[in-house]
Amino acid sequence: MLARSGKSLLKDVPPDGRRYWAARFWDRAAAEQHPLLRDHFLEQKDTIAGYLKRYGTETGRVLEFACGTGEFTGLAAENTAAKAITALDISAQGLEIVRKRVTHEGLELVYGDFWAENKVGTADLVMCVDAIHHLGDVRQVLERMKTFVAPGGVLVGNLWTGDHFHDFERRRYGTLNHLARTAGFFGTAAAIRLSGGKLRTGAYRTQLITSWEGAAILREVFGDVLELDVHRHFMSFVVKP
Repeated sequence: MLARSGKSLLKDVPPDGRRYWAARFWDRAAAEQHPLLRDHFLEQKDTIAGYLKRYGTETGRVLEFACGTGEFTGLAAENTAAKAITALDISAQGLEIVRKRVTHEGLELVYGDFWAENKVGTADLVMCVDAIHHLGDVRQVLERMKTFVAPGGVLVGNLWTGDHFHDFERRRYGTLNHLARTAGFFGTAAAIRLSGGKLRTGAYRTQLITSWEGAAILREVFGDVLELDVHRHFMSFVVKP
């Protein structure tokens, strides 16, 4: 009820987690050790690795947005033929971890906001994993991401979905903690609505949509959906303009 009410209050207000993520990073390697969710994270990671192997055999350059701590940057280095990899993130802490974690002669790290003009050009394989739903309105994020895909190129990515959101959060944080977090989200939604969008907290940093909504948006924004895998808590995809 709290989640539905909060979402109803927000309506068409996109999440804005820039300040939140600039001050920290998400440690996916640690998340993959969660006793109840480990298999879900690893299944999704294997799916992305498979995409990179299949679509990265002739890739000259990979451009990754919101690379975090480099879990998938490393997969791109290992599983594609790219001679150049550009990875961008808003967290300086996260980029330092990438620098230590990923070994690739053509690696370039860019500190910046996805919505800013970072002069990163285009690439024949653009990648964004675990972050599209954090960057803003999903449709708008995908429309902007499409502009970075070179002619004939692909976008590899995923979305956390709302299909089984409460089950995921209860497993991850416990029932009481999940209730507290959801109450925080509702409070933020109310503050955003009452203040006309001026008051925000990190509690609203994710836009969760269902897998069928995500699939519809992908088909509308991109001309060709090459791969689409729906997991219990995620959906992964390869799309082509």
